[in-house]
Amino acid sequence: MSIQKIPPSYDPIVRKFELPYWLVKIKEDPAVRRMMSIRQLGLKGYIDFPGAIHVRYSHALGVMVLANKTTDFLINKMNEKGNRSIKDSLKLNRDTLIAAGFFHDIGHGPFSHTVDFAMQKISGKTHEDYAEDVLTKYLPSDLENSINIKQVVKLIQNKHDYPFLSQIIDGPLDVDKLDYLLRDAYYVGLNYRFDLDYFLDSYTILGDPENLNSCKLGIENTIQARASAELFLVLWKNMYDLVYHIEASRIAEKMLEKAILLNKDNSEIKNCFCDIERFVELTDDELLKVLSQLDVQTVDLIKGIKSGKIYSVIIDKELDQKQFKMPSEFLNALKTPLQISEISDTLSKQLNQKLEQTDYTYIVDIIGSRAPKEIPIDLQDEKTGEYAVLREKSPIIGAIQETKLIKVYANNTIKKNIDETGLNTLKAALGEIVEGFKVE
Repeated sequence: MSIQKIPPSYDPIVRKFELPYWLVKIKEDPAVRRMMSIRQLGLKGYIDFPGAIHVRYSHALGVMVLANKTTDFLINKMNEKGNRSIKDSLKLNRDTLIAAGFFHDIGHGPFSHTVDFAMQKISGKTHEDYAEDVLTKYLPSDLENSINIKQVVKLIQNKHDYPFLSQIIDGPLDVDKLDYLLRDAYYVGLNYRFDLDYFLDSYTILGDPENLNSCKLGIENTIQARASAELFLVLWKNMYDLVYHIEASRIAEKMLEKAILLNKDNSEIKNCFCDIERFVELTDDELLKVLSQLDVQTVDLIKGIKSGKIYSVIIDKELDQKQFKMPSEFLNALKTPLQISEISDTLSKQLNQKLEQTDYTYIVDIIGSRAPKEIPIDLQDEKTGEYAVLREKSPIIGAIQETKLIKVYANNTIKKNIDETGLNTLKAALGEIVEGFKVE
């Protein structure tokens, strides 16, 4: 009996590739097909970048291909260095890494990261938790015959016994970032170029080969490796400044988040995010349809998003001690995107209460510009044995610092009618709330 050959697939970022046999078997499954209806860049295509209509499915394929490519690069390098135990571990886990690359975003909600915070407030789960639910409770049970689901979940959740394996999927230089930076830049029209093979050749595994639990993904101690990493991280920073945090679609995404939170106790909304069978039906368009049938305030928010009539910026300030006398515990709590969203949402509620307005008449938004994670270099301190990090060796990366802005949005009627006295009252109220805020 002849075996039918699977035709190759093509992609603008990772070019020609072939689907693994297990993916061919499940690619028509609703949970997999759903990723074709989840926009990679949230509402960016609605507001700022008309070309940004690419979806999670193409990104998942890209990460899958890059996981395979990166693993092969590292296997060859470890073979050249004589690190047999690391090489064997990479070879043994290659299929698991490839699967984790594809499935890492299968648990995203509609419009991707846009609904992360609202989704977690309703269900108590991150998109990585949803990925585990989809993999273990929804996809065909015989998938376990092809890939190790438990190990795939560990890689997605960055809990694998061997950190260097997790860091290929989720780390300072992971294949997720490699794909989404190049893919997103391509679809928003930024003509960025980056030689993937040249960069991947600078990767290495650091640590004692006899203690795989302590090994981690890093880069070679060469000028070429450092320069490639610098280029990658400058691109990373620029994409946040020019695309991911761009103002207009950021406002639209906050409007969508608040439309969901206004209805977090609604049985239909709770069902959408808490029942796995319903969740795998929840696409971008389906969520907008559900929200468009709820209360007047929710409907107005959704109509504004669809028509492009979004809220306006009323206040825009740096969030630092020069502007606000903030307790250190408040600033220290602003570490992760979800923590920032939590505090922003609390500030929104408190501001509207203080001004005797309904929830989310004013929306407070804290925007955090992150510094890169520490990237270890193959250069050890003779006394401590600790590896140097790129930030210490690169003035370019060392100069990238975390900054935060705080903004207040409101509809255009408020923007049009607010006078100087009203604006000063709003600023004073915000200042009092921020400076008196206590982290629970």
